[in-house]
Amino acid sequence: MMKKTTASWRYLFKLPVNTYNNDDPYYELKPLPLSDQKRVVIFAGKNDASLRGLGVVYIYLELSKELNAQNTFANLQRLLNLIYLETGLPTRYSAVRLNKAKEIKDVLKYFGSLKHNDSKSYSGTAPENNHIFRVKGCVELMWGLTKKDFEKFDNALNTFVWASELMEIPNPHLKYTLYMTLFLSSINQLANNPVFCKGHPFCSVCKKRVNHQTKSERQAIVDLIKELLTGKNLDQATKMVKRLYSKLRSAFLHSGFLSGKEKEGGFLANGITDTAPLMEDMMNTLVINRKLLEQFLVKRQP
Repeated sequence: MMKKTTASWRYLFKLPVNTYNNDDPYYELKPLPLSDQKRVVIFAGKNDASLRGLGVVYIYLELSKELNAQNTFANLQRLLNLIYLETGLPTRYSAVRLNKAKEIKDVLKYFGSLKHNDSKSYSGTAPENNHIFRVKGCVELMWGLTKKDFEKFDNALNTFVWASELMEIPNPHLKYTLYMTLFLSSINQLANNPVFCKGHPFCSVCKKRVNHQTKSERQAIVDLIKELLTGKNLDQATKMVKRLYSKLRSAFLHSGFLSGKEKEGGFLANGITDTAPLMEDMMNTLVINRKLLEQFLVKRQP
């Protein structure tokens, strides 16, 4: 809930589904690029309904402008996207009244929790611990991106979050096709555009000059993976993405070819017994997508 001071607007948000599992009880982040943020503090907050006894994620914002429909993405949603990326947990939020809390120390006193760390990780699909600290690092790395790379990362991150949110849909056929398509789209948005020949060959039918691709969209994705990822799983990652790109991007998106297999157990399955490979592809694609986003931030620094 908002509180206005002489120089800023102050807000507090609670993420009740997102468990705070970090080394420190709070972290102050650098304000995001292209935002009205003056101060950002993410901390472990009290949660009476928590069965685990751990704190949940709270976000404290000081803004130079009032939060509204036009600037919510820049000031809040982009930050939520980073939290979703690094925690693997939903970031549905609710506004909290600040009441008498006039400074950040009062906010931490009234709303903060000392139960911020545990030997177990409640991180959803994110493998690493200390997630909010990783969000802090992501924000700092975003400042080092060029304008073009910032837009690429920002769009791809938003697509990744949409895909993650769609995983909660109960219909497995709709869910799988939608979020797998978006995960692949997110990876695609990080890659360079297809390359077209500038030789301007003539079309044999209409005799007009046309451009033809010398590097396909799928090859651009493979090049991105080889640029950003290393290790023994690199070949496996490229083979999987090439295979799924062909099935989802080409066959389903362009022609609807795979629709109609719902009655057989899934869009990409031949029967109920084939659902295990689907889930394996889903998790592997999610992990690759997340890793590419993180490595894009790291390796596109000046």
